[in-house]
Amino acid sequence: VVAGVFGIAKDGTKKPDYQPGMELHGKYTFIAEGVRGSLAKVLQERFQLCANCEPQKFGVGIKELWEIPADKHRPGTVLHTVGWPLDDKTGGGSFLYRLGENYVSVCYVVHLNYKNPYLSPFDLFQQHKTHPEISQHLEGGKRIAYGARAITEGGYQSVPQLSFPGGALIGCSAGFVNVPRIKGSHNALLPGMMAAEAAFEALAAGR
Repeated sequence: VVAGVFGIAKDGTKKPDYQPGMELHGKYTFIAEGVRGSLAKVLQERFQLCANCEPQKFGVGIKELWEIPADKHRPGTVLHTVGWPLDDKTGGGSFLYRLGENYVSVCYVVHLNYKNPYLSPFDLFQQHKTHPEISQHLEGGKRIAYGARAITEGGYQSVPQLSFPGGALIGCSAGFVNVPRIKGSHNALLPGMMAAEAAFEALAAGR
């Protein structure tokens, strides 16, 4: 694997500021790029890893972290929703967790197969926070961080063949988000741990 190459022109030639990358030599390479990573897409095509699975499905999740007054904090609160303010032709939902020292994590997910070309997931999230069941958890607080990311939502039937010569797809590159259980981080970390253990055993055995 070569990482950190700089100064390559669009046509592939080396520009004056060209810098060669760092070469990383390994017996196994695990691809954990997240959703639709460029390397994963090349590997899936080259080794036909998706030949026996259903097409992947995607969503976008927008998350904010709020800090709220200490007297309003109820640690351990968990709230999951589905629907509103989406219409009946658009899928999605939210989660809200109270955590740490007076923090609230709130996220809204919109499935990316929506039909309305004018739909704005960000604006829907802002509207979602005005619902009394959500706004009561944010009252008196302030947003201190935010972000967004794509999510694999196809589930078990959309998981490709995971292994290829010299490596494996793991995490969201493999599509391991469990949407019904709202488990993403768990399912991203555990395959990496399992792949590392399997590679260690293989290397220790001289394979």
